[in-house]
Amino acid sequence: MKPCRRSHQFVWLASSLGSGLWLLLTLALGSCTNAAPPADPYAAYRPALKAAFQQDLDLLGLVPRYAISATLDPTKNQLFGSARITVPNNSNDPWTYLIFRLYPMLRHYGGNLVVQSALVEDRPTPFVYISENTAVRLDLDVPLLSGREVSVTLTWRLEFPRWNDQTAVYALFGHSQQMVSLPLFYPALAVYTDGPTLGTGQWWLDIGSERGDSAFHPISLFSVTLTLPASWVAVTSGTEVASEPIGDQARRVYVTGPSREFLIHASPLFNQVTTEAYGTRVTSYYLPGEEAAGRAALRYTAQALRIYSDRFGGYPFVDLRVAPAPINYRGMEYPQVILLGVETYGRFRDRLELLAAHETAHQWWYQIVHNDPVNDPWLDEALAEFSMRLYIQDLRGNDQAEQLARQRWRAPVEGLRSRSQDAAVDQPVQAFLNGSQYETIVYAKGAIFWEIVRERVGERQFDRFLRSYVERYRWQIVDTEQWLNELNTLSDPALFTLFEEWIRQPPPVGAP
Repeated sequence: MKPCRRSHQFVWLASSLGSGLWLLLTLALGSCTNAAPPADPYAAYRPALKAAFQQDLDLLGLVPRYAISATLDPTKNQLFGSARITVPNNSNDPWTYLIFRLYPMLRHYGGNLVVQSALVEDRPTPFVYISENTAVRLDLDVPLLSGREVSVTLTWRLEFPRWNDQTAVYALFGHSQQMVSLPLFYPALAVYTDGPTLGTGQWWLDIGSERGDSAFHPISLFSVTLTLPASWVAVTSGTEVASEPIGDQARRVYVTGPSREFLIHASPLFNQVTTEAYGTRVTSYYLPGEEAAGRAALRYTAQALRIYSDRFGGYPFVDLRVAPAPINYRGMEYPQVILLGVETYGRFRDRLELLAAHETAHQWWYQIVHNDPVNDPWLDEALAEFSMRLYIQDLRGNDQAEQLARQRWRAPVEGLRSRSQDAAVDQPVQAFLNGSQYETIVYAKGAIFWEIVRERVGERQFDRFLRSYVERYRWQIVDTEQWLNELNTLSDPALFTLFEEWIRQPPPVGAP
């Protein structure tokens, strides 16, 4: 029997779903009966990475691999999806069931994701919703042993909210202001953490809030085929490798390098401008009448990418995108995408540069080095915030960087202390009284700690420390204890005292 062939690195497999929509069930990343094993199992993902970072794929080991097909209907606020997910067990424990998170079901996301079918190794598998319907559990007939993989196929229907443009000022998920934002529009494999002894590990089922980030993921590889109206411009994670028109629709294929998640953000209004920074194509999208702000966002993002690449280590990806989103004057980070609130393109334009610098820093502190954003938010947020100081220093000098630290960090922290609302930095998001306290403590007070560490060890040693931190934990997940182990490499016991005073311990009662 002749081996089957693949053209253009993907195979169209027809499958009827609901009203007869045809979905792509798998790319060439899946299996092919009687086909010889591919010479390069990561060939399909390599277009997303620059040549200097191709070896990252070879060193990843077993990671989850998603082959997703999604059809987006913005007029009905619906998405139909199918995914074939290769799930490896990288823990020490055997797994008798799998957990997939359904983040659209979060209360502040306001979506409704209905899993329609589940297959394990192509066999129908029962599933049950758990954790306030923000996760689904699939029981396995045969335990998945450490170092082994299993194939899971899921189909689903997603209904996403249409927010009132006049009242919804912060819409992370859904349809608002002629934009559709769909982070985590698919069932996402949960993080599994080993316990102290064999068999005591746990799946991560925490539920985040609007105050902080909610999603926590193992590093994964994605191939995504998206069908949407041809007039809509899609801003996504990954790199586009194929496209074709289908009547008044367009079908586009994207692949990623190592990524935490995959984002779809789309609008029929987007225009775009592009530049190049250290081999990365940086694209800025903007709404009609906002070309000047769109070009400014492009400039700021490219500048930040260059500065952080010099400071932390090179940016691995071929593409980085920045776009407006219906999130007021705030920002949000995703793999290869940063979203900036539409208000920063207009009346809050003075916030655009620093917001772009902060969110670009998350491409290192969140995407390359990851952490639990619900329970350890300071690990990425404080460092992304501090990174803005490096950005301003390298562009405009120490005086302007000092002014930033004084106005953005020290003054707000002193204000909290004057109201007796100071708190420990190393706490879960929910431990803080409100969003203002959370941001001032985790972002500003955490950034001040980083500033003190840098002053103590010196700029050159500090830069080496950050580069080493990125390399040691590249594509991994860290917690505070692992971070402390890394801090120990600076061989300065006083740093641990500073950590206790600034990060871990609450301020003394009555402290100013």
